[in-house]
Amino acid sequence: MMEGYERSGGMKRWLLKRTKIDTAAMARDLGIRRATAAVLANRELSSRQAARSFLYGGTAALGNPPEMKDFSQAVSLLAEAIRAGKRIAVYGDYDVDGVMSTSILYQTILRCGGNAVFYLPHRQKEGYGLNLRAVEQLAAEGIEVLFTCDNGIAALQEIALAKEKGMTVVVLDHHEPGFRGEGEERRDILPAADAIIDPKQRACPYPFKQMCAGGLSYYFAHHLLQIFEITDEGLERQLLTFAGIATVCDIVDLLGENRALVQMGLAEIRKTENIGLRVLIEEAGLSDKVISEYHIGFIIGPCINATGRLESGRLAVELFCTQDEKEAREKARHLVMLNAERKQLTEEAAERADIALQEGGALQDRVLVLYDAEIHESIAGIVAGRIKDKYYRPTILITDSEDGAKGSGRSIEGYHLFEALFANRDLFTRFGGHAMAAGLSLPVENIPVLRRRLNEGCTLTEEQMIPILRLEDALSFAEIDLGLAKELQTLAPFGKGNPAPLFASKGIHADRVDLIGKNKDILRLTLSEPENGIRLSAISFDGYEPLREMLKALYPAEDCDKIINSGLLPQLLDIVYSIEINSYRGRSNVQLILKDFRFAK
Repeated sequence: MMEGYERSGGMKRWLLKRTKIDTAAMARDLGIRRATAAVLANRELSSRQAARSFLYGGTAALGNPPEMKDFSQAVSLLAEAIRAGKRIAVYGDYDVDGVMSTSILYQTILRCGGNAVFYLPHRQKEGYGLNLRAVEQLAAEGIEVLFTCDNGIAALQEIALAKEKGMTVVVLDHHEPGFRGEGEERRDILPAADAIIDPKQRACPYPFKQMCAGGLSYYFAHHLLQIFEITDEGLERQLLTFAGIATVCDIVDLLGENRALVQMGLAEIRKTENIGLRVLIEEAGLSDKVISEYHIGFIIGPCINATGRLESGRLAVELFCTQDEKEAREKARHLVMLNAERKQLTEEAAERADIALQEGGALQDRVLVLYDAEIHESIAGIVAGRIKDKYYRPTILITDSEDGAKGSGRSIEGYHLFEALFANRDLFTRFGGHAMAAGLSLPVENIPVLRRRLNEGCTLTEEQMIPILRLEDALSFAEIDLGLAKELQTLAPFGKGNPAPLFASKGIHADRVDLIGKNKDILRLTLSEPENGIRLSAISFDGYEPLREMLKALYPAEDCDKIINSGLLPQLLDIVYSIEINSYRGRSNVQLILKDFRFAK
């Protein structure tokens, strides 16, 4: 921990990442800045090869999928089914990962000459994953091969039924399997499928465990095309783009193979030949943008997700599979409209959940379990995430559905949500997920029991429930310039596992403070380092109220706004920030984006 760089008491903790790597030597060896080397070292990229792979990416960063348990067997089963003319159903999920996985596999099977259909369950009517009614329906339609993607690892009963119906079953999933026992005695509980591709199986030797279903589907599609000796660069680029979108939106670690897939997918999305994706980009107002992970995660992804939340994820798959531009335009506009509706529902639900939480006394809990029968079940996960972010506690939001109560949970570092739910599996009719997110169904009368049990079993400490800002390095302003800012951009795409680098500086003087924005609540500062007089511009989008509270601790309340409006702060600052490039009228300058600050001691 950096000396003097700690905050507590419900604020934020500043923690400096520690590394034994000589970052100065690493910087010289790779020809990069020391700050950039610190970021690489903190990603545990200690070897020259690993660091260069991270910096320059490309296909060399991808893995060897046949090393996965059952991978080659699954590809062979599908190839045999295609050659035999068997009816194949790709059974996906209604979120972005499920939609993209379905689109990848369905289009690839068709391109290889397969007789295929796709099936996405309805969120409200069927819920997540395989269900017995869907299996019965597919069997009645003559489906001979059931290929699940982004689900299936927990579908023991459903897959047993599919086998009874004579289906060949292949599971492609990335969720945690159920298990029995603990420690070295822990054993996975797996469905009786003919092949299971899931790196999270304990018996799977594949070294990279963090892929989403979209990435796994891309690997599968690539190898299936090879078996049929099909060279279709346009299709490969399209599938790669879909895999990149899924990887960003499923919030898996953007390291290793995931990062490579997103890098290559982003390069392709800017020139996509997929009619549906191109039209969606246009309708979302991104035609003139250089599409980044931000646009995928916060604009394109939510539009895709909105179909599964409010109607049917099938609409999104149809969008990405159509060759008719008029049809694509209509569907894309519908997706954008649904997303606008989803946003409104989310704002209303989040406000109501927050009020209920404060009035109901649940803030004393370490794990927040909320029940609101009026919240649309499709946005329960989003609202749970909002509450989790505000109070930094694991949060499960439960609402009514057609078949009982249904909920979604979001977690924080140090609390494995899936394992906590698994320990209370007797309360659920269905559940699944991973460490940071999960879904569940249960009788309404079990909700208070769940709340009590989760809190009794929670081992989170007070310190663990304080948000953490992990700092890459402490910098002098003399180290910060446009060259460093450009170099740091090469470490993108940023996301889970590879966050945008944060740095810290101590004893900084605010030479000028301006209030800007529509509501005059955004801070624009000119900062200088007393030791060398170097000045840098900075901006804080959420720092106005915290600054007022800091001033109120030192000065009479009536003087605080006068001090801010004077444009000069009387105290030196310790700051945490990211380093960005601000371009205006053809000129580019370094700008610090402040993430937190305090008065220096």
